[in-house]
Amino acid sequence: MFNKAELKRTGGGVISTRRTFLNHISALLFSGAILSGFPLLICAKGSTEVALQTDRPNVLFILTDQFRYDALAANGNANVHTPELDRLAKKGIRFENYYCAQAVCTPSRATLLTGRYPHSHGLQDNVYDIKSAFDLPQYKLRPNFPELLKQAGYRTGYIGKWHLGDENPDFFDYWKGFNSLLPHWLGKPHESAYRPDVNTESALKFLAENRSRAFLLFVSYYPPHTPFTAPKRFHQYYEGKQLEPMEYYAAVSNIDWNVGRLIDQLDKLALDRQTLVIFTTEHGETFGQRPGSRHKRVSYDESARIPLLMSFLGRLPEGVVWRSGVSSVDLMPTILEVAGLETPGEVEGKSLYQRLLRGEDEWGDPIVIQNITQASFDASEAIERAIRTERWKLILKQIVKRPQERVNELYNMKDDPSESVNLFGSIDHREIVKELAEQLIAWGKRFNDPVSVALAKECLEGPH
Repeated sequence: MFNKAELKRTGGGVISTRRTFLNHISALLFSGAILSGFPLLICAKGSTEVALQTDRPNVLFILTDQFRYDALAANGNANVHTPELDRLAKKGIRFENYYCAQAVCTPSRATLLTGRYPHSHGLQDNVYDIKSAFDLPQYKLRPNFPELLKQAGYRTGYIGKWHLGDENPDFFDYWKGFNSLLPHWLGKPHESAYRPDVNTESALKFLAENRSRAFLLFVSYYPPHTPFTAPKRFHQYYEGKQLEPMEYYAAVSNIDWNVGRLIDQLDKLALDRQTLVIFTTEHGETFGQRPGSRHKRVSYDESARIPLLMSFLGRLPEGVVWRSGVSSVDLMPTILEVAGLETPGEVEGKSLYQRLLRGEDEWGDPIVIQNITQASFDASEAIERAIRTERWKLILKQIVKRPQERVNELYNMKDDPSESVNLFGSIDHREIVKELAEQLIAWGKRFNDPVSVALAKECLEGPH
């Protein structure tokens, strides 16, 4: 338990009387703040000083939908106008090989929240017309990081696309969410408010109103998801450029502008050194250029490899490019560790926080991706598992209607990052295929995924 000296050490908080002190301690115990391990700067009752939680980090989680890895100038595309996200990258860590666990909206979101793979939490496709996936016993969505932060005393807010049900799941104190499929405009396109701009206004208000307490604010922008549309003033950045569809990239630039507004608000409120900022997306966008994909749902990099930026001024290093592989299962435990909370045993991801602090940028465990593709293989979707190491990606498919059809793929990601030359049938690469398949079997057994085990065994048994 804190004594007066410890409280004074947190930055000069005032405790006027023993009774006031005990009242504050009781309130903190009730909220779970002391259990989280972060000292607070506390003011006396009636004091004009603001109660600032200096050592207890805020979390601003910014999520977009269908944002390609290369739709970010900092990731190497000089034709894209994303100055605010590039600025955020310079303030923190930009991840070069970050993959979503499944490249479709609802499963990806559930993984971000729970730190578990889709086959484990049970949400393996999008949900509609339900109140809340958290109320349905077939899905294992608890524990999740917003609920754990709320239990630890955080003020929690959610704004934007949710895609896990129509209603607040009861662990957000502030709720302006919607499931999915709302138009990007509040009225007639280009003659009404653009929804991301409105979302940002709500977020700016939340930040101002909660500046004196520990908060989690989750801002979820629907664009650049289809239908591709954006305010016309963002078209100017792409006139005369060979970037199609132009309005997709215009929507990217609008999101960039809105992210800049959020970061500026943190600076204005002097929250920039108290706030962990994460920017990422649910999945990428293939523009229909890959089999089994109209926009996503496959393990190729256009779909599964996505942007991730992470900034925490004064705590995380700045201007770092992280090159080793990271999975979306890893964000939930990372957030918990930054907040000083223990990671529950059910979580399958690993916190990145200590690795980032120590600069341990080395590939360790392989990244595993799972998908159910769209119907373009013999008019049938495919069940898919992929394993990605530093050099290789092995994609295994089982065609649903004709399981005897195998369309497996092996790519050398160092020499062929566009995944254009399938080496799976090459005699010279049989040992690589065997090694990767054995790693996938071990992963499947470790995380209780029989699909990974079955597909990898079929791969080993079949002709190469």
